[in-house]
Amino acid sequence: MNFFEIARRHRIVLSGLIGVLLIYLSRPTAVSLLAGLPLVLLGEATRTWSSGYIRKNKELATDGPYAHTRNPLYLGSFGIGLGFAVMGNHVGVLSIFLAAFGLVYWGVIRSEEGYLAQAFGSRFEHYVRTVPRFLPRWARSPYGAGGFDWALVWKHREYQAWAGIAGGVAVLLLKTGATP
Repeated sequence: MNFFEIARRHRIVLSGLIGVLLIYLSRPTAVSLLAGLPLVLLGEATRTWSSGYIRKNKELATDGPYAHTRNPLYLGSFGIGLGFAVMGNHVGVLSIFLAAFGLVYWGVIRSEEGYLAQAFGSRFEHYVRTVPRFLPRWARSPYGAGGFDWALVWKHREYQAWAGIAGGVAVLLLKTGATP
């Protein structure tokens, strides 16, 4: 088993451990919190939106946010991490986040693409040719809007991410000396 496979299987735990390290190293201020919070909220909103469209291992998600980027969940995770790095107000925090995200998620994305190519064949190949891997394309999509489903958001436990974000922001607020 190589590094990327280990990272793929344990990305949630790795992300949590890196998050704890980054919060420890951070030196937040009121300004940095206000600057980073919109990125965090936009990132989690993107993840929530994405979770309402994905039916893992059952069908290829191409609607909603998946019509604009093949990896909206990871794009949302990037926004959350970047927002927390901005809130951390320390160049080391930003550097560690960018390096860790790149190392972990590049392999995860490549691994998942291999699985999707195998599972969905020519349909996935067409999707790859029409939708960018990470940075969204906002042009009109050849794919429909589909149907957002809150039950899927609940099934994917996105509420846990919202709770984690609230906890992370509270810790950073405490580090600034402010009260949540």
